[in-house]
Amino acid sequence: MTTGKRIVAAAFGGALCLATSSGLSAADASVTMKPLMAASFDAGSKHVVSYFASGENGCRLTMMVIDSALDEEATPATQATRLVVTVADGKAAHFDSAVGSSLRFSCAQGAETMRVDKINRVAAHPAAE
Repeated sequence: MTTGKRIVAAAFGGALCLATSSGLSAADASVTMKPLMAASFDAGSKHVVSYFASGENGCRLTMMVIDSALDEEATPATQATRLVVTVADGKAAHFDSAVGSSLRFSCAQGAETMRVDKINRVAAHPAAE
């Protein structure tokens, strides 16, 4: 295992340890996070561990995204990906998976909390006549 892979694995493992108390399953529609409180979510075939820090411009959201099933040998397709985005107060950012599941991260006014809603996207089509 290379040094880069060890760093990613250690960072992801640490985030998973922090996220043990907050999770969003299909039964839960939403969860509210406080600053630096990690939360864990399943979004289709991906697993997401996230936290945010409040700032002057809103919520600075950090997400680690990895494939849910890691029974196989690690490849670039199954490696963890780290995403960082600032969500303005009162605004939301969306993370969409390829299988119709989305996570909406909404930053509250004052960046004191961030609400995460799990959304199942279904394509609408007219009923057959």
